[in-house]
Amino acid sequence: MTLYHRSGAFLAAASMLLSVGTAYAASSGEQCAAELSAPVEFRISHQNSTTSPIHPRLLDVVKDVDAATKGKIKLNVFPSAQLGGEMQALEQASLGQNIIFYTTSGALATAGVPELSILNGPFLTETLASAQKLAQSELVKGWEDKLADEGGLRILALNWFDSPRSILSNKAYPQPGDLSGMKMRVPEAPAYVRTFTLLKTSPLPLPFSELYLALQQGVVNAVEGGIRGMDDAKLMEVAKTVTVTNHFRIFYGFAMNSERFEKLPKACQKVMTEQFNEKGDIYSAGMDKITEETVDSLKKRGVTFVDADIPAYKEATRGFYEMFPEWPKGLFEQVQAAIK
Repeated sequence: MTLYHRSGAFLAAASMLLSVGTAYAASSGEQCAAELSAPVEFRISHQNSTTSPIHPRLLDVVKDVDAATKGKIKLNVFPSAQLGGEMQALEQASLGQNIIFYTTSGALATAGVPELSILNGPFLTETLASAQKLAQSELVKGWEDKLADEGGLRILALNWFDSPRSILSNKAYPQPGDLSGMKMRVPEAPAYVRTFTLLKTSPLPLPFSELYLALQQGVVNAVEGGIRGMDDAKLMEVAKTVTVTNHFRIFYGFAMNSERFEKLPKACQKVMTEQFNEKGDIYSAGMDKITEETVDSLKKRGVTFVDADIPAYKEATRGFYEMFPEWPKGLFEQVQAAIK
């Protein structure tokens, strides 16, 4: 089974980074506290509930930033889209509000750096480790600086990865040709629609809340999504076969207004970026671990997992990377080089 890779080892490494990072944060935090003449406050916005795995990690960010800066930087978390959805929060930050928002590379690309949208592409990173490497690469760091200069947004971290996505149905699709003609539910986002069009399905954008009945009544033959999310929605009650494609590993992260970021002392900037990146590593490894446990539980409940022919799927969706005239020439090759 090629579903997830060495998450236990990665989680142990992330824990070691936490202890090392805490020491660095203390030093930078003391300097930050000394250089800030008065406390500053930021609101952290995310769309998930308080029971989602991301929420406690953000509370850790709040706690550790407060401790490191001796209370000089105050962060407050607003879950469940209390401050608006992803694009609303992005707009608020662009207009200068003191908001740190949970976002995807695709949404950030709309702020003037189209290159960032390639991170939403199918089969781009094979493992969590390769995704983390790309997120920390000089290539992506260059896009982040361009976004700050031209889009007015500073990315604090882009390494909050959910586990990759697979296909749920009542049959397996080990070869991409097996999907031909299938009615496939996809999220309402261009990357998904384009990918599953290349796979010769009939992509049908539907809200996630409608998937149970859509599968049960045959409105769609198959759905794609994360294992944990599909299990939480009890979709495995009406479909019992998962084709492990790992077709998307979405680049999530946090960003804020770049001018507000630049007004912070350098030591404070360092505390903020280090804390969000550190907790992103821990969150990502934890999500892979949660998914492994969910897979084990689903197998005991009679769900079948079938490995897809990943090289064949990658070849079938290669045309995705030629669909964006706004990308500079050779962008896909640059990304591949950054991962190696």
